[in-house]
Amino acid sequence: MKHTRLTAKRFARSLFLSGLLVVQGVSATCKTTITESTPNSRFTTNSDTVLDNLTGLVWMRCSLGHSWDGTDCSGTLTAMNWISALNVAESTNFAGFSDWRLPNVKELSSIVEDACRSPAINETVFPSTSAAYWSSSPYFSSNILDAMTVNFNNGFIGVTGQDAYVRLVRSEQ
Repeated sequence: MKHTRLTAKRFARSLFLSGLLVVQGVSATCKTTITESTPNSRFTTNSDTVLDNLTGLVWMRCSLGHSWDGTDCSGTLTAMNWISALNVAESTNFAGFSDWRLPNVKELSSIVEDACRSPAINETVFPSTSAAYWSSSPYFSSNILDAMTVNFNNGFIGVTGQDAYVRLVRSEQ
């Protein structure tokens, strides 16, 4: 799997993953001396959706296959290939909206929590997040069309030939 990342974030994440910056949290491993990149105050939750007040994007709180039960995301998480992910995004009607889509890699990586890993996401806002999630951003290599993913175990952007998970987004209107 090929990984790319912004230089400052790559450096901080490399230190973090090397074990130089590790503090055990309740679920995730977080470093309290690194400023949170996705604090709770950045988001407005509305039961099963989340408004990112910084980007104006509205996210499904739970991954596709899970549903919000009032305290957590529950159900059967659904992994799929990229084409299936694009198709399901196009046909999803959720929370009264039908304009849900697969986020591009920049949008998806905007919800990575830089201070944490395993998972590298704000678990209060986005509970029960798994590993690799599809973006809508294509990746071309050796005449093969694939898509970029964000791995919420470590926050890295990558490419996978395997099934991945889906969290849909829409623009606030």
